[in-house]
Amino acid sequence: MVKTVLRVGAIVVAIALAIGTWVYAQGVVQNEISGNECWNAGQGPGGPSNFLCINQVRNGQAISLISGSGAATTAATQQQGTLMWTGAAPTTWAVTLPNPAYDGEVLCLGTDTTLTTLVTVTALTTPENQTLAAAFSAQTISVGTSTCFQFTNATLKWFKLR
Repeated sequence: MVKTVLRVGAIVVAIALAIGTWVYAQGVVQNEISGNECWNAGQGPGGPSNFLCINQVRNGQAISLISGSGAATTAATQQQGTLMWTGAAPTTWAVTLPNPAYDGEVLCLGTDTTLTTLVTVTALTTPENQTLAAAFSAQTISVGTSTCFQFTNATLKWFKLR
């Protein structure tokens, strides 16, 4: 009888601990990620290290809403994965790709209004000597479509994906 009571008591305590752990774990879940969450990643003990941010790990940076009028310019950063033009079309939209960029980085351009022959994309040559695999000047981006570029560190080039 005493053994049964102890076993039941132990099971109740185990269940209570499991529930308590589950409830505690549920309280620390973060479902909003800005992309700026970073940690220091090193190449083994004593080796060089760099900051590695979650946006690079998941290759899913934030969307940035861009608007304005006249000749609009946007200098993209590593923290941006999509530049979405919203509102009335500008007279032109000049986009500069991130530099430095990380290997495999993707940057997409989209719009909620057709930008007819208005979009030009350039790659900066400093600090890295980046280039575009093919020129992208005075191009059209239509509603419901996007244009994406991906960077490769091996050649320091941005390739147009679509």
